[in-house]
Amino acid sequence: MKTQNKYDQMPSILLDRLKHVSPLAEKVVDEIVSEETDILGEIMPRMFKVMQEIARFLCGYVKRGRFSRLSLF
Repeated sequence: MKTQNKYDQMPSILLDRLKHVSPLAEKVVDEIVSEETDILGEIMPRMFKVMQEIARFLCGYVKRGRFSRLSLF
């Protein structure tokens, strides 16, 4: 019976420990998200510029290529 009582108390003990750790975990998560957002803020504009250049190249390629001379209809 003592063993069962011990296991019954484990969830409440874990919950008490989580209450102490939770504020620290939230702070760490906020810092990680902030750092990742800063990194993405630097990368995203460059990535969009690269995507634009690729789109311009492909459009020019299609306009100059053999597909531009063929009628699709």
